[in-house]
Parts: sequence; structure tokens; C-alpha cells
Amino acid sequence: MAVSAVGTLALVACGGGGVSSTTAGGPTGAPDSAAVLRVTASAPTRNLDPYLQTSYGGWGYITPVFDRLTVVDGDGALQPALAESWEFAPDGSYLELKLRTDVSFHDGVPFDAAAVAANIERGKTMEGSTVTAALSDITGVDIVDDHTVRLLLVPGTGVELPGVFTTNVGMMVSTKAIESGADLRNDPGASGSGAYLVSEYIPEESLSLTRAEGANWDPEAGKVQAIEFEAISDASTRMNGIKTGATDLTWVSSANEVVEAQGLGRSGAFAVDEVQFRNVLGLYMRAQGDLTKPEVRQAVATAIDPDAVSALFSGTCTPSRQLYPAGSWSVDDSYEYPYTYDVEKARGLVEAAGGAEIALTFASGTNTEKTANVLQSLFDDAGITAELNPVPNVQNEPRYIAGDFQSMVANSLSPKVDPAETVNTFVTGPYDLSNGNAAIKELADKAADPSLADGERAPLYQQIWDLTLQEAMFVPICNQTNATVSTDKVTGVDDMPWADLGIFDVRHVGMTE
Repeated sequence: MAVSAVGTLALVACGGGGVSSTTAGGPTGAPDSAAVLRVTASAPTRNLDPYLQTSYGGWGYITPVFDRLTVVDGDGALQPALAESWEFAPDGSYLELKLRTDVSFHDGVPFDAAAVAANIERGKTMEGSTVTAALSDITGVDIVDDHTVRLLLVPGTGVELPGVFTTNVGMMVSTKAIESGADLRNDPGASGSGAYLVSEYIPEESLSLTRAEGANWDPEAGKVQAIEFEAISDASTRMNGIKTGATDLTWVSSANEVVEAQGLGRSGAFAVDEVQFRNVLGLYMRAQGDLTKPEVRQAVATAIDPDAVSALFSGTCTPSRQLYPAGSWSVDDSYEYPYTYDVEKARGLVEAAGGAEIALTFASGTNTEKTANVLQSLFDDAGITAELNPVPNVQNEPRYIAGDFQSMVANSLSPKVDPAETVNTFVTGPYDLSNGNAAIKELADKAADPSLADGERAPLYQQIWDLTLQEAMFVPICNQTNATVSTDKVTGVDDMPWADLGIFDVRHVGMTE
């Protein structure tokens, strides 16, 4: 899941994850602290430096090595980590972090306010840093005392930072490693404070971690002696690893493998936990050609039947007509999507517009290919001529952002922990789902004020989501299912962070004897 160089990395949304399980009970044996946890994942890790991550597929590999300022739990809710608490100034001019006092990096350097300042400076200035944009709202760092730090902010910005710090942006590196200019890409050494150290690494192939000696500040981390990661892109191969006993833990999201996993879970042979993706599968549109006409975009939106798309995925893509999942604090649970499926209404809008022709771009060889074909058929029923435009997966997203494509079928709309970041990326940012709507921009500026409480911000975001979807620059269709598949000895998978993003955070995963 590649991330374009247009802003901060995609992140899981806050709110309930809709976890379901096809197994009953769980592991019952005694904890096995000498166990080796074998994990296979679809995405590789290209390097081990937190601030050089180019895709969020690489985050999970390094969460056991580098602790973060904040974390999310299995429901996507923000939780303390290296920062015990955080608070914005009454006027929003700074974000103050209260830090843990019992943490040291493995090289013996204490974690303190100076370390936070050094890491932020590194992220903002290091050549090749992929977190520069994420830290751009921070204008300076004041060290109040050894364990209190204030991040000075551009006025009216920075409200998303506590959520951003749950990602690689919040991973802390020893000041000794920073000052020495250590190359962390292939060998982080003792520069982290997490429960594990890197013992062997083959870029884009595998990573071996060994539990660090001594007590860790997080009692839930370090439950196994070692973790062995292997990147395997093919879902069926990952499933075979589970069935043959070569793998302890993996994830699948393609419909065939999810259905297969459900069967294995029902048989009692394996543990299977399912969660809906936060990412929304949908159709992006640009105001180009016939899509400059609002009635044509509305016709396109009205012509889409989410149930027809869901059928492609054997029911593993749950119809959804909102940008955020239910239960998120910025969502209006009573909201009604304005362009529900109605082929006759869509046909009338097309006729009123004098016809409609669009180019439907998708990434060839991905699950959006069949989706695009179904959409083409639905559009034909409504009198919309849609020409399919397959492109390589690596080109799909960046070229759409660059304005090369009129529309795009994708599942990349990923709600963030804080809605301000979602707005910056998708609504008023490079995807421009607001279509330049000045009212949306005004609401977004107001809602991003860090001096406001979430309860004051929520109604503003509800208006933003409504106005954005009315523009019909994006049509939400459904949320796919991600299945966590493991042996009956693996513990801690039922509330694993990031599983609803299609990646993983295994820092609290263990095994039984």
C-alpha cells in the first residue's frame, strides 16, 4: 500500500472496528516467554529508519523496536505511550507533552524532553525525511523540564499531532544515534527503547527480532523471545503457511482467502478475527470533461449500487455511504447519503445534462479491476458511457493526484485518527474532494483550531462530511474485510491495532505453551 508524497501518511481512524470472530474462546495454555512468533505480511519493509518510511506497510515491522509518543488501541482510540498525557494551550499556541520518567534507550541514553526535541528536529531537517510535512505545524520546541516539552505551533494548526504521533512520526530514536549520524536503515542497533532488538534484516524480505534484556516500561510488550517477519505478497501462499504450520500469524483481505479463513475458523483449527477496513472503497472524480457538470457527478453517484459491488467480494465488502466509520466522534450517526442508488433518477440526470461520458481509471490486477467492470455496467444502465482505463498499480494514485485522470476506482480513502488530517489530505488537500467549495474550507479552518474541544469540533466536521459528499467528488461504496488468521497458541490478536488498516502492530502479541 504505497503512500504518495503529498502529505502525511495514511492512518487508522478513531472509533469502533466492528471486530467479529469465527472462533469461540481463545488460547488457554500458559504463556510461553521462550516462544518464537512467526509472522507473514503482504507488504515488505524497505528500511528500518522510522523517518524514512515510504509506505505504511513498513510501520508494523518497527513498532516492536521503536516506542512512540502515543498509540492507538484495537478500536483506534488514542492512548498514552512515551507521552503520559498531552494538552493544548488555551489559545492553541502550543501542545504540551508530559513524558514518562522511567524509559531509557537500549544504548543507555535516557528518554526525555531533549530526546523529543532532537527527534522532531531530525524529522524536519534530515535529507529524505518522509515526515517533514507531518511536522510542518511545529515551529519550535521548548523544553519546560526534563520530562515536559512544548511544541510551538503555527496559529490555528496542529490539532492532529497527538494522532500523528501514533505512527512512525512518533517513533523515538536515541539522541546518541542522532548525534552520531548512525544509518538506521539497515541496522538500528540499540537506538530504540522498544521490547525488541534487530538481530537480522534482509530488506524487502525478512526481519528477525530478539527480546531485549531487562525490564521494559510496557509490561504488555516482549511476551515472546523472538519475532520472525517474512514478506509474502501472495495471500494464498500466506494461508498455506498457516495450514502447514510454517506460520503462526498472518492476514488476508481478498474475498477468496477471507472466505477460506472463515471456514478454517468454523472448523476450530485456527483462530480467525475479522474487522472492517477503515479504508473506504469508492470512486474519486475530478471536475474534468463531463464531470465538470454537477448533475453528471450526481448521476454517477446515484447509478452506483453498493450491493452489486459487495457481491463481487462474496459479502466481504460491507456497503458504507460515509467517510468515517460508525462510532467515530466526528460522525453523524443519523446521516443519510444524498445519492442513494436509483437508476431511473440517474438516467434522468444524464438526460438533463445532455449525456455523460467518463474515463474510469483503475489499477490493473487489483481488486478494483472487477469493481470497475461492475461500475461500467451500472453506468451503462443509467445511460452513462464509461471507458475503462487500466493503469499499473504504482501509477494509479500518484497520477490521479497529479490530475492525469478524470476518475479513479480506489480504496485509498483512509480516515485518520483526527479528522483534521483527513480533511488536509483528502478534502481540501491533493485529492480536493471539496471541489474548491469555500464553505468547506472555512469550516475546516475553524474545526482545526486546537483550542476547541472535540465536542465543539464534531458538528463542524459533520457539516464538512455532508458538504463534501454533496459535491459528489467521491462516492463511498463499501469497506472490505481484513481477517487475522493465527494458530490456537497466539494471543492478543483480537484487539490488535491497525488490523483495520490492513497492517499490524504486534507489540503485545504473545504465545502459549
